[in-house]
Amino acid sequence: MFEKFSFEKFNDEARRCIFMARLAAITEKSKNIGLPHVLAGIRKESPAIFRNVNWAKLPLKLARLSPENLHSASQSTGEIPLDAKAKRVLVAAPELAKKLHAEQVTPTHLLAAILASDARLRKQFKKAGMAQAPAKSAGSERGKSSERARISRSGIGYDLHRLAVNRKLMIGGIEVPFEKGSVGHSDGDVLGHAICDALLGAAGLGDIGTHFPDTDPQWRGVSSLVFLRQVRQYLERKNWKIRHIDAIVVAERPKLGPHFPAMREVLAKALAISVEQINLKAKTHEGLGEIGRGEALAAHVIATIES
Repeated sequence: MFEKFSFEKFNDEARRCIFMARLAAITEKSKNIGLPHVLAGIRKESPAIFRNVNWAKLPLKLARLSPENLHSASQSTGEIPLDAKAKRVLVAAPELAKKLHAEQVTPTHLLAAILASDARLRKQFKKAGMAQAPAKSAGSERGKSSERARISRSGIGYDLHRLAVNRKLMIGGIEVPFEKGSVGHSDGDVLGHAICDALLGAAGLGDIGTHFPDTDPQWRGVSSLVFLRQVRQYLERKNWKIRHIDAIVVAERPKLGPHFPAMREVLAKALAISVEQINLKAKTHEGLGEIGRGEALAAHVIATIES
């Protein structure tokens, strides 16, 4: 899709904008990635750039490509080419960053390049309330490393559940076919619960037992995806964004690797992140202990968030 472009000078946030542009194109079932899709990607990853923009005053095609809609799209692996205007923007953004003596291309440079290339869009965003020209905003980043500095935190999550017959084995938000299932007050999803704990720990918001105690009947049998969506909302209220999740599920049986793609899809949707931000691994216990005897399974998770 982007084989002719080098993203070496793009910072991580700008690269994610391009990835989200692809999801926006998939959402619209478009044959090409265009400027509206790139704008949707920037809106998803850097909403602060548009803090004064009234999207209701923009054309419907721009307004409806809202961030919350991007993750409902299929994570298709098929290539989607850039249209001519989008290609020019990806070439112009690094040139603009260089002109402004910026070390890397940021989402602000992407937006400035878009509006510089399309007078109609520039006029529409001005009418919608964009107070400062993006080029000026991008230029103001020079020498202001403190404005670009971000706070990053990591949290650790761990969970263990006994296994018993006549129970569903829920892991990572999906049911895994097996002769036994997890014992728990909710759905017993060892991976989902460990992710919740890791995210809550990173944000300094306690643990899963604090927010969803097993003494409360309202959580009986509830899907771990409900917990994950709620935890995501807790983080959003504190202006935290999920950057990466790395997890290990420890179980003697069944084989979990074949189920990881489906788990990543479901977890990514619940957390409103891309599947590329979730890494899953499986380990056995080499026949040792209750896990090795097939009596239990566990999960270890490290989550990284950023503000």
